[in-house]
Amino acid sequence: MNNNRKHNHSRIHRTVAAVLIVAAVVVIVGAFLVFQCLSFDENGAHVIDRYGVLAMEAAGSGEPEKDEHMETTTEPEIPDEEQEDNAPAVRAAMLSANALSDAESVEKLEQLAKDGVLDTVIVNIKDEDGYLNIGVRTNQLDDVDTITEDTADELEDSIQTLHDAGVHVVGRIYCMHDQRATSQNTDLAMQYQAGGTWLDYDNTRWLDITNRDAVDYIGDIARSAVKAGCDEILLDAFTFPLRGHMDRIDFAKEPEEQADILLGAFEDIKDAVGEGISVSLTAGSVNALTELSAMATDDGIPTGNVEDLLTAADRVLVPADSVEEAAEAVESVQKLAKDAVVIPILDNISAWMEYTGDAVLEAVYNTEDVLAVLNGEKSADAIDDDDTYDDDSDEDSDDEW
Repeated sequence: MNNNRKHNHSRIHRTVAAVLIVAAVVVIVGAFLVFQCLSFDENGAHVIDRYGVLAMEAAGSGEPEKDEHMETTTEPEIPDEEQEDNAPAVRAAMLSANALSDAESVEKLEQLAKDGVLDTVIVNIKDEDGYLNIGVRTNQLDDVDTITEDTADELEDSIQTLHDAGVHVVGRIYCMHDQRATSQNTDLAMQYQAGGTWLDYDNTRWLDITNRDAVDYIGDIARSAVKAGCDEILLDAFTFPLRGHMDRIDFAKEPEEQADILLGAFEDIKDAVGEGISVSLTAGSVNALTELSAMATDDGIPTGNVEDLLTAADRVLVPADSVEEAAEAVESVQKLAKDAVVIPILDNISAWMEYTGDAVLEAVYNTEDVLAVLNGEKSADAIDDDDTYDDDSDEDSDDEW
């Protein structure tokens, strides 16, 4: 009897000990696991979601409960190239200097910019005869005021007003064709080898693109335009003469290639306006941009590498008569200079409205009517059907430029 009781007590002790050991192990393991799922800070303990899924909300929304200690995620940054692709199209209007000298027209333009109808205004700073529409400081002419329009102060005020309103203002400079500066300072003009100022087939004078002083004069005009508030400079007819024999010219520096001379002059003008100011190119035809002066080529001055010149420009503006022609003009330039930024200039307001990409509206000769259309006061069809480009209007419009 006594032996059996002793064995029973021994068995009970061993069982209790085993249970206690197991319980201790469970407590230790459980504590370890709980500790692994908690983090501690000054605010106490917090559950760590190790597997990305926390308890669902009681309402069963299906959305994981947000843990304030989980790493926050942000939207991926859009590369600059994609951002540029998604940027709104440039909507520009090329307007007369006279119209922009008027405060009422400027108010209309400010409102159009606020309404998102246009964001860029192009205004002529120097016309094809050489008259200046703003005040210019230069050492190349003794009396520059005599070729400066009376409305220069008003135009400068308008440019600054538009600039301050957030409108991108482009100053257009008709470059080398120049009757006025060459009359005051014949040293800037192309000269005949036999003596005297060279004339093209239209009996007009040209600045000598190979003459550093002539290039500096264009640079002075561009710098003055920037000082007046222009955000960009547009060089028009930046080329050798399109008409007249160039084999009779005594250049300041004998040009081996047209593009090489023009590129050097372009870089000088870009230096003159300073960093942060775009300098772009345009011409009366696509060929004048891609082939430069065919007459100069015929007279022994090869075109050269035009691609470098077009690529150096911040933008290249090409004239076109329709949406279809605009696409073709852009493509023809980019075939030659694939990296060039090309924008068509349309003289038809309906085509300008229809064109979905960057586009410029040529409205120099009918600025008031175009502003009326853009403000909803007139029909675009009525403007497009109106003959505003006859010979008489061209002659009368010289002073506007």
